[in-house]
Amino acid sequence: MYPSHEAQTRPQSPSTVDTPPENGVGRINVQSVCAALKISKETYDMLMESYFANMTAFSLFRPGSIESKFPMMQHFSEAEALVAAMFSFGARHCQDEAGRSSNCPSPSHFAQIAQSGYDETVARYGDLRPPFWLLQAGVLVTFYQLTQSVRSRSWRRLGDCIRASYEMNLHLVDANHDPTAKTEKTPADVQRWVLLEERRRTWWAVWEMDVFASTIRRLPVAINASVNLTMLPVSDSCWFNDIYQESCFLTEDCSLRWKHLSESGNQSAKAWFIVINSLMRNTQRIVYPAGTAMRILNDRFSETHQDQLNIVANSLYCATASLPSGLAYQGETLDFRPKPAPQNHLSPRQEHADKYAIHLLTQLCRFMIYHHKICAQAPWLQHRKKETPNMKDMGASQQTQTTAISEWSNYMSASDEIVNVVRNSARDHYKYVNPFLANTLWFAAAAQCACKVFGPPSFNKRLVTSNLDLLKLTIDRYISFWGGMESLKGRLSRIETGLQSLMTTGPTQGGGEGESQEGKIAAGDSGGNGAAGSTGLDIPVDPGILPPNGAMAGSQPLLGMPSMGMNGWNDQRWTSFQDFGDFSQQFSATGQGFYPTDPLDFTPFGMEDLLVMNSMDPSMGAN
Repeated sequence: MYPSHEAQTRPQSPSTVDTPPENGVGRINVQSVCAALKISKETYDMLMESYFANMTAFSLFRPGSIESKFPMMQHFSEAEALVAAMFSFGARHCQDEAGRSSNCPSPSHFAQIAQSGYDETVARYGDLRPPFWLLQAGVLVTFYQLTQSVRSRSWRRLGDCIRASYEMNLHLVDANHDPTAKTEKTPADVQRWVLLEERRRTWWAVWEMDVFASTIRRLPVAINASVNLTMLPVSDSCWFNDIYQESCFLTEDCSLRWKHLSESGNQSAKAWFIVINSLMRNTQRIVYPAGTAMRILNDRFSETHQDQLNIVANSLYCATASLPSGLAYQGETLDFRPKPAPQNHLSPRQEHADKYAIHLLTQLCRFMIYHHKICAQAPWLQHRKKETPNMKDMGASQQTQTTAISEWSNYMSASDEIVNVVRNSARDHYKYVNPFLANTLWFAAAAQCACKVFGPPSFNKRLVTSNLDLLKLTIDRYISFWGGMESLKGRLSRIETGLQSLMTTGPTQGGGEGESQEGKIAAGDSGGNGAAGSTGLDIPVDPGILPPNGAMAGSQPLLGMPSMGMNGWNDQRWTSFQDFGDFSQQFSATGQGFYPTDPLDFTPFGMEDLLVMNSMDPSMGAN
């Protein structure tokens, strides 16, 4: 039927495990890898130990399993890519107080070697399926790039990892699993399970990066949940010690995920993290469905989706209530120290990193559930709500005010919980957790900004400011250690400045009674000539971020640049929405895309959207 594809009489078995190739070179060993990387054996041992001691984000390998892969490799570049990818992480921790150790190259040095070796080897295989360990190298290369930013290069490389994972049938590892079969596992069965567990962990690492990057970019995930037939990973203690443990699939029904995991007996921290992470993703899809980011502030729109949010909120509550006691954060101090641990238990560093990550993702999900309600309470949006001559009585008004304060309490409680766990963690804890979590801290800081500017008077604004300072300092330390992510600082400053400006913006001079700047912009008033004019937002712009073409000169300090909006609409509402962001990248109107700036200038949960609501037509709220 399709002669351009290779002929297959049946799909390849999803449980096939790679075997040593007959034509393996057999000359790849630790010494040859050290020679290729131009490091000593002592440096190799130091970096390998550093990787396993400090990599808490993903557990892709069993300790001591790397060298056993070398004899099965066909090309020297495979070993170089895999080891260099691991060392791009381990090198970050091989530093002393005076700076980088003279015996240890920088993380970027190893990352460049890993990227080159990976690309070279993939090209050499051509249409043949690359080996599994090459995908593992690709996962670590992608992880390194995503810690720097979620822009085009890392986004495309993540897509390559997803395609390669599908090609290796990692989404079907347990397609033939029968949960009702309670037969005794033979040693051969356990060994096969151990090998397949390594593939499960690689698949879920790719899944986690897919969710993270897609959430940041407000784009659909690439992994299809309906064909995800790979069970959740088990605990490291079971995998490392050849102890078979049942698990379960990540069902599409969010209300069943915690049930299935709890019933399976799997107490893996990563499995519970994945369940909560999936709930976070479901929440974002409800609150910000594709193409309707601005409509979410509409009361009727939010009410339509409230039932779905309630289901996710209930599922989140049940999941956190069902957490194994060792995974629940209860206010204790997390020191992240690599203390000696019994053979069948994790190190305290890994345990504390797991608690930290699960707690932060839980609060992020809570934060998202209440975020759109808080956005709708912005003071500069209240005039959009139509008032009738028959005003509500004082009792109803009091009830509305009480509800609003309750929503603010729920909203800020999630952010405050993040502040608490950060405050109770070691001063250098940012070195031992997944750097993706810096974005979660950013969202908590943005919530503190919102409360500081237009939160209810009942909140202690001095405490809010103090919490904000703590989060900013921690984010700065994340950025300093991991590199990249510098845009988080600038975006947070823009939000705080923009919200304060909206709070102080009053009716325009010369306008009709009660007419605000928002009304003039929405009505198309742009200085009398119909072109994009001043928005009335007196927000200072750093000259260093103005575009080189001078498009921001004159009376357009922040919004209102003429451009093509979503779907090519030359509409002032969408122009303002798209143009608010990082102006360091020039937009070309010659087919480069609809976005005049990078879409990553907007956070996944629309905090910046508040700043451009003033340029929207009030009638949109009724659509």
